[in-house]
Amino acid sequence: MAGGVSATSWVENGIHLRVYRSHQDQITERCWDTNNWYNGAFSAQGATVGATSWLDSSNQIHIRVYVGNDSGGPITEHCWDTDSWYVGAFQGSGTGATAVSWFDGQTHIRVYVRDQQGNVTERCWDGSGWYAGAYSD
Repeated sequence: MAGGVSATSWVENGIHLRVYRSHQDQITERCWDTNNWYNGAFSAQGATVGATSWLDSSNQIHIRVYVGNDSGGPITEHCWDTDSWYVGAFQGSGTGATAVSWFDGQTHIRVYVRDQQGNVTERCWDGSGWYAGAYSD
């Protein structure tokens, strides 16, 4: 199950880390950019969190954070693409989510969601809309 902490990183003019942590049903962000830690701009209501990121062909960072709660319900996708956070198009529900992504000339995202019965399903993005993936258990 996705938990109360998730991290993502990238290298572009130095090492960049982002750590997303839940505390009292609030997800917050801590950032490392080459030489120091600071509080990031991200904040959302929730108890579970999964994060992923990728650099595109212009070395622009893209971050996705998937926020849910322990009791099930909607999982909200929060996106950073240039200079602000916004809610994305992902739709899913469950007790937590985790994600992985890559860029090979096109963006690929895989989000793994655990439902209240403990089953894990996959949602996929390959550049043009979310769809159900082949993974399940």
